[in-house]
Amino acid sequence: MGVGVRKASAWISLSGFLLLLLQAIAQQPAAQAEDVVVKVVHHKIGDYLADAKGRSLYLFTNDTKNTPTCYGACAQNWPPLLVRGKPVAGEGFGVMDDFYDGRLLGTAQRTDGSTQVTFSGWPLYYFAGDKDPGDMKGQGVGGVWFLITPRGEPIKEGVAAQQPAGAQTDALLAQLKAEGQAVYARVCAPCHGQEGEGAGGVKLAGNSQLGNVRNVIGQIVGGGQEMPAFGRLLSDREIAAVATYIRNSWGNQFGLITEEEVKAAR
Repeated sequence: MGVGVRKASAWISLSGFLLLLLQAIAQQPAAQAEDVVVKVVHHKIGDYLADAKGRSLYLFTNDTKNTPTCYGACAQNWPPLLVRGKPVAGEGFGVMDDFYDGRLLGTAQRTDGSTQVTFSGWPLYYFAGDKDPGDMKGQGVGGVWFLITPRGEPIKEGVAAQQPAGAQTDALLAQLKAEGQAVYARVCAPCHGQEGEGAGGVKLAGNSQLGNVRNVIGQIVGGGQEMPAFGRLLSDREIAAVATYIRNSWGNQFGLITEEEVKAAR
């Protein structure tokens, strides 16, 4: 009888210990599952940062240190690198013969409450046009998006040589369209409608006249019979962006309009 009681007591003690152990494990933060690994990729244009799978990471020169400014349509084309735990320095950091300091990794809070990974203060982004590891189609887009070195600097050399002309054009179109959507919502949608349906102005959806570059720029800059002029209100970049947006939305496929074309047409 005494032996049975001792065995039962021992079993209860063991069960209690196991229960406490399981509770302790459950309370541990899932740090590894939430961590984001940033590594160094070696390439002929220079060493640059990528995630653990090799997807290229970019900085946005319109950002300020530790302050992301890419939201809305911009963030759809340039998704931020988010983290719930802490960013981890992966392969390529701390190599003694070419030392890169993983301590430059950090985080910044976004306005939606999420946490974005930074490097040397620069918020890090993906490019939606990069489909495979090693793609760098976002490099140099708009003169504001660049791969970032493991020393926290943008790679600006050799941009054009790394991409086929078509890839560069597609990337610039995507960037201008994203910027143009914001401009359109602010100054155009009240008359032309959120979907270009022509709420109180000309219908833009499926409008073949948008194929004429000079006319599109002229209407935006100088206005028309019922349309106000925006030449003094919008920069060349904003005009190029909104023109590109309306020419490539709602069934329209007329290609991009560049800042240089706007400047030449003013």
